[in-house]
Amino acid sequence: MSQTRFLFCFTVLLLGFVRTSYSQTTFASITGTVTDATGAIVPGATITATHGETNIKTSATSNEEGNYTIAQLKEGNYTVRTEAKGFKSFVVENVRLVARDLRRVDVKLAVGDVATVVVVSGGATLIETETARISNTKDSLVLNTIPTNSRSLWAVLNLSPGLQGQAGSSVTRFAGSRVNENNWSIDGTTFSDGVDNTQTGPLANYIESFQEVKIDLSNNSAEFGAVGQVTVVSKSGTNQLHGSVFDYYSTPGFRARSFFSSARQTGIQHFPGGAIGGPVWIPKIYNGRNKTFFFFSYETSRGSSVQDRLNPTVAPGPWRTGNFSGLTDSNGNPVTLVDPSNGQPFPGNIIPADRINPVSQKIQDKFFPMPNFGDPNTFHTQNYRELKIRPWDPSTYWTTRIDHKYSDKDQIFGRYTWVRGYNRVWEGNLPTIGQRWQQRDDRAATASYTHSFRPNLLNEVRWGFGLNNNPINFDLNRGSTQHGLQLVQDLGLVGLAPDLPDINGILNLRFSNGMTGLTQFPWTKKGYRTHTEEFQEQVSWFKGRHSLKFGGKLLRSEYDDFNASRSLFGNVSFSNKFTGNPYADFLLGIPTTAARAFPPVELDRNRWAYDFFALDDFKISPRLTLNLGVRYELHLNWRENHDLLSLFDVQSGNIVIPDDAMSKVSPIFPKNYVGIAQASSVGFDPKTLVHLDKNNIAPRIGLAYRPWGNNTVFRAGWGMFYNVVPFVYSLGFGDVPYVLSEPAYTNPLDNPQVIFPRVFPETGTGGPSTVSIPAAQNPNLKTPYSFQYNFTIERQQWNTGFRLSYIGTAMRQGAWQYNYNSPVPNDQPFISKPRPFNNLPEVWYVTNGAGHQYNGLTVEALRHLSGGLYFQSSWTWARDRYDLDYNWDFDTWQFISENPFDRKREVGPAQEIPTHRFTTNFIYQLPFGKGRHFAPNVSRLGNLLIGGWEISGIYTAQTGMFLTPFWTGPDPVGIAYTTSDPAEVTIRPDVLKNPNTGPHTHDLWFDPNSFTPPAAGRFGTSGKGVIKGPGVNVWSAGLHKDFMFGERAKLRWEMTA
Repeated sequence: MSQTRFLFCFTVLLLGFVRTSYSQTTFASITGTVTDATGAIVPGATITATHGETNIKTSATSNEEGNYTIAQLKEGNYTVRTEAKGFKSFVVENVRLVARDLRRVDVKLAVGDVATVVVVSGGATLIETETARISNTKDSLVLNTIPTNSRSLWAVLNLSPGLQGQAGSSVTRFAGSRVNENNWSIDGTTFSDGVDNTQTGPLANYIESFQEVKIDLSNNSAEFGAVGQVTVVSKSGTNQLHGSVFDYYSTPGFRARSFFSSARQTGIQHFPGGAIGGPVWIPKIYNGRNKTFFFFSYETSRGSSVQDRLNPTVAPGPWRTGNFSGLTDSNGNPVTLVDPSNGQPFPGNIIPADRINPVSQKIQDKFFPMPNFGDPNTFHTQNYRELKIRPWDPSTYWTTRIDHKYSDKDQIFGRYTWVRGYNRVWEGNLPTIGQRWQQRDDRAATASYTHSFRPNLLNEVRWGFGLNNNPINFDLNRGSTQHGLQLVQDLGLVGLAPDLPDINGILNLRFSNGMTGLTQFPWTKKGYRTHTEEFQEQVSWFKGRHSLKFGGKLLRSEYDDFNASRSLFGNVSFSNKFTGNPYADFLLGIPTTAARAFPPVELDRNRWAYDFFALDDFKISPRLTLNLGVRYELHLNWRENHDLLSLFDVQSGNIVIPDDAMSKVSPIFPKNYVGIAQASSVGFDPKTLVHLDKNNIAPRIGLAYRPWGNNTVFRAGWGMFYNVVPFVYSLGFGDVPYVLSEPAYTNPLDNPQVIFPRVFPETGTGGPSTVSIPAAQNPNLKTPYSFQYNFTIERQQWNTGFRLSYIGTAMRQGAWQYNYNSPVPNDQPFISKPRPFNNLPEVWYVTNGAGHQYNGLTVEALRHLSGGLYFQSSWTWARDRYDLDYNWDFDTWQFISENPFDRKREVGPAQEIPTHRFTTNFIYQLPFGKGRHFAPNVSRLGNLLIGGWEISGIYTAQTGMFLTPFWTGPDPVGIAYTTSDPAEVTIRPDVLKNPNTGPHTHDLWFDPNSFTPPAAGRFGTSGKGVIKGPGVNVWSAGLHKDFMFGERAKLRWEMTA
């Protein structure tokens, strides 16, 4: 069946589905049971929930079981009124709802006149009583008051128990989840990138427009596909016109010094903005009170010029002229330079001036400055220091939202968000290369329409899109017109690929002794762009003791980029192979390895995802609720619009391409080196190469039991969750055989073939004789999945909720990678050992089988703001053990097995999950002044002095990360690809003793003498995570003061540290 026909059928089915407002929605519900004073059920009672700020009313009727549910409620405070013939009216005030809340409000009616009102304040439960999920919500008060180190979502997320983020990263773990097991949404539609479910970060960096942030940590119901779910709810207008103007100002005097820095961060920063919201009111034309509301928010960032401290390591003065007469090793022993032309020492350890390669001389003069820090005649690290000044990188954010209620049965809302930011960095830590800079644009929109067919049957349709456009520019000597081709011409380089484009670029150059080389970011000009668009259909149906929910979602993702290889204009490395010193090798122009690349192509990828679910919250008894659900996910594989996909088939030994892509193969592809096969001829999918995984069915089950009323609940849940396979990582998009690349060349010691100006061996005019091999992939690769389960005891007491939870997360069939073309590791050299494909280099093969096991115990106390006090305190004891998985942002080594024949030796603790973590955050409104407990009738002057004060704080303490040692040197087991001598590899070393015995100082945390290079013929004995890094112990504090001007205006001053 064609994709167009499938899409039509999907949409028809979707529009006919009936389900609740929970699937990717933000609306909440109130549920409960209506009884009389004797406990008998009261059917036919009318329950009305009134939103305090908009006066919008929503009603439901208790059914024959006495149960009721009021759905499609936006977040906020409600008054719930119950009326029934022959009974007094029952009113519950201050019922607080957050996004996707299911709050229980039980009603006990007394006999009497309906005009008589019984009022209860805070009668709703403070804890989760109806489902197995574990969640946490931060409202706008907490978001804007807690003294985080930045005004962004990421600073707030780490305050949630069981959630762990990496410092300096927006990648977050939810009770052990992986990067591609989480979902992020704004107003119910995604702001994940659509590639591997990481979020579009800039959309979350401005919290003034956030009404609340809800974090679902464990056992999401079938409405959600991900283990972890973060939902941002935007602010909306109310019946009162509200506005704010603000500026968050930061100077060096207010900043704390980093533990690893000798000085505070310099420069002034401030983040001004404003917001306004209220009813849409046009005098004499339209009065939108109680039905139409607007909200608009604007934020920006400004600051003084930025000081970038560049500290590269460059060659000392004598080295630049070939004088190595004072050269010593790390132990102070003299090092003698060898002339590679005859094997004899250079007289006096000095390279004659006429032996210095002219290309090397040009590179040195153009890019490597003279040292200016310390003794300029001796070699030491960071011997060049320069303070560069550049303008502040500004950013701008605005969002607008409209809400409208057509009638008691119909309401809509829409929101649009616009972000633009700039980023400039000095490329390669050298002042001579120039700046890499980018203008990043992000957009997001949501529209929702809700219709009530009758009080127990409701429908919602929701649409959204997200855009992340990230063009990157790179210029040599910013402001000039010098590009890669001009540099190639200036240096006279030869051996590069033909038909190089005139784009930004540089010769990449590396030294093995820690000296700063030349590097380039791989993206150029157009950079990359992701775009998502989705459609959801959602309805709730409440019948008897059942809350039935059905629904689905359609999501289209696009991913485009223009990625130029770092080797496009040459890539060379220098070690001590030829002379005994890397820089001496450089002066002679003889690299150890050389690589080149061919011109890139622009890629245009897309895929579709279809999700369906059904669930039933079944009230077995008034105190016991069973949550049953099932979810089906059909996530189509990535397609490239020009069929520029490729894989290597380990069975046939051919490169596999889509059936219609043969005409796209490069005309200079060396077909005598490796064959090319059309996909269908070797049993691969003819379009996407990988067969579609169609059986992703995810059951969910939960239980909530309240044995002693609503103050205590026992909850448990189990669920299966599918994540996103890293197809982008493993599939060759725009790679060989369309854009050619070749294996790196290792220069032989006895007869080097690459000497400047040549940067790659001569291959003749017919193109390369060899090419790199695209990754291989199991053509039946399955979608990895996780099981998650929890058991929770929760109790509310003293306006505080207390929770004890065990959470387990176990991933199965995770994707991992190994070198399929590896010889057996032993003490024999690589080039003398047989391999599956002796004429080919590495063949990186992706398949299933990896996994991890997370176990965590959490104790939490949470008090919403009451009596002037809010706090959340938690302690988590956790451990996560894994072998390999696709989790690139934390550790690039996690995806590849060191020994391709032994994945079990990769098992170890996840580095970013601390064993113990305690965190607390609080807000305390001091009880002095008007409206407070003490001196409530103080004079205006007195209130100015003692009233409106507030303190807040955050404290985090956790044990250290689990770190893995690595050693770099000649391959001891002979499995790393090379064309001659042993390749240089980075692997784990041998462990001689416990490295955690000290000295635990600022400069030296563990004992490096605990490790030694592995012996020839085997891998090192060190496991992963054997080093326990330093722990975290951080306090943050805030002091706030409100100055009131009348009843409705105030000026707020705050200071955080």
